[in-house]
Amino acid sequence: EGRISVHLRYEPDSEPDRHLKAITIADNGIGMNREKMRYILQHIGNSEKMQLALRGEKGIGILAFPLVAQELHIAATDADGVPSSCLVLKRSWLKSGQAAVFERCARHSHAQRGAVAYLEGILPEVADRLTKERLKEYLGREFTNDLRQGLYAMAISDDTEFEPIPPKRYRGIKAMSSSISLGRFGSVSVELHVLPWDMADATVSLYGRGGMRICLLTDLDDFKALPWTDRRIEGYVRCDSLKRTADKTAVVQDQVYQAFASGLRRIEPEVTEMIDRISASSLERRFEIVLNKTGRLIDRFLRYRDRGLLADLPYRSPGRRGERKIAEPGVAKKATRGAETSGERHGGQQYPVDARIPGIKLYSPPQQRSQSRSWYDPDSGCICINREHSEFLLSQREDARCIRYLFSVWVKESLLQDYGADAEKLADEMIGRLAEAEPLLG
Repeated sequence: EGRISVHLRYEPDSEPDRHLKAITIADNGIGMNREKMRYILQHIGNSEKMQLALRGEKGIGILAFPLVAQELHIAATDADGVPSSCLVLKRSWLKSGQAAVFERCARHSHAQRGAVAYLEGILPEVADRLTKERLKEYLGREFTNDLRQGLYAMAISDDTEFEPIPPKRYRGIKAMSSSISLGRFGSVSVELHVLPWDMADATVSLYGRGGMRICLLTDLDDFKALPWTDRRIEGYVRCDSLKRTADKTAVVQDQVYQAFASGLRRIEPEVTEMIDRISASSLERRFEIVLNKTGRLIDRFLRYRDRGLLADLPYRSPGRRGERKIAEPGVAKKATRGAETSGERHGGQQYPVDARIPGIKLYSPPQQRSQSRSWYDPDSGCICINREHSEFLLSQREDARCIRYLFSVWVKESLLQDYGADAEKLADEMIGRLAEAEPLLG
């Protein structure tokens, strides 16, 4: 199995004054001998890798090292048991075009096939940004294609134990994993995951030759439109035949690219339908779970209320100005377990238990209700939640937040006749009082 390791080295060893001094990157790949090193120095900017599908080649060139470090040493050998040679480049040598290849290096030597790159003298202005966590996230994203396929493993250490670098994890439901033929230009691999709601950081990345990330798909003008800009999908598109531009941030607009763009346009109707269908059904399933948890919280609230928890709240006592006839659909039955009896005894005293608890349903509001968070429907005996209200949409980001929102609306609506304008204040107060119910929000 292929292996790549990244080791961050610090001086001094102890916190809090340690600083990043060097980075070592090692692999067990094909390596290279001294002649190959000399050839590379003579052909910088004209690598034969442009004609070979070699995995892992980033393409920024070894002359990019001065952006990070004072010196670059690459010790490599192309055969086990053969001592490595060493290619040396220094920041101070660049203007004069100096470089060196040593057959033997006293500082950096090994005899296992592969290469070890030593970035020494990390520049202070970038050292603070080269943390283990940031590099781990970056490498997992940039090499996610090959890592997901298990073509090699990556690990990183900051002078502690090595930790595996996992590929970028896609959220949501895996909805598409297919290959699109481009005829004589090869094929495109597409993997898309659908999220139940919009997420600002949801993106689709474009990968090219060797599984290297080029850019976001939506960075290309042809894909700055739906469905690719929809924040409910994330995943990747990969086409090894694409050629990267000189700055490595986009692709050359040649015949291959035209075939690539045409291939993706063919699946756009399918992607659009897939997003709408899966996000809606996923949201409904998730909302059922949230409703069940809300029902348990309502049940806890009723038990606390019937034991006198509301007695010391600074709001007027409930009256009986009129009774709602409330049905028990949806969450109602789950929220009234034990409430079918006429009452419960605590300390010898009997407390009434309200068995008429409204259900909760999501609705797209009629025009006259478009600004309302919720309303009570006497015909169905349900509390109607405006699924298009901005506060409800924000609450969808987290289950706990949505449960609190639904509970607050339920208390306000179900107690509105008893507590009038104080019902919403009471809901907020009760949420704070129900610390015992906090595990239900997990």
